Amino acid sequence: MPKFEFDMALSARKTRAIYEGQARYILVETDRGLKLQLPAANFYKYVTADGIQGRFSVKVDTDNKLIEMRKV
Repeated sequence: MPKFEFDMALSARKTRAIYEGQARYILVETDRGLKLQLPAANFYKYVTADGIQGRFSVKVDTDNKLIEMRKV
């Protein structure tokens, strides 16, 4: 299964847009330069008062469907 890693630094203001339904997906760039469009709902548990910050790892299946996402 392909695995990708990326850093995220999303402000509290931009994170609020996710909760208000203005953003359904978050576009990230992996360490390898690939762009991934991930469902915003997958980031809910990582939201803090400062937004979403940190390094993340995702695994996808052969159809590029998200299998796992975690903070590393």
